[in-house]
Amino acid sequence: MRCGNCGVLAAGIVIYIKKYLRTLLIELCGTTERANFWLAFSNVTLILVPLIFALDYKPEFGPDKTAIFEIATQLKYALIGFVVTLGSLALILFRFIPRDKGNLASGLQR
Repeated sequence: MRCGNCGVLAAGIVIYIKKYLRTLLIELCGTTERANFWLAFSNVTLILVPLIFALDYKPEFGPDKTAIFEIATQLKYALIGFVVTLGSLALILFRFIPRDKGNLASGLQR
C-alpha cells in the first residue's frame, strides 16, 4: 500500500473541489452534459498525475532512513503533482471565463 495514502489524499481534495468546479464548468460549457465530461476528465487528471509523481519517487533504505520521512517525501511529490495539475486546470479555465466588466460590477453589488 505504498501509494494508498497519496490516492486517498488526492481523492479527498477532488471531492472537496468537485462542487465548485462543477458549477463553474456548467456555466462555462453551457450544458450539463459537457460540464459532466470535463468534470470527469478533470477528476481523473487530478487523481492520476499526483499518483504518477508519487510513484516516481524511489525510497532510500538504510539505518539512518525512517519510514515516516520516506512516506512524507512521497506525499510531498503527490502534492506537487496535484498543485501542478490544479494550477494548469485553473489557468486553462481562467482563459475561458468571460471578463465583461458590466456583469462583474452588477455581481458585486448583490
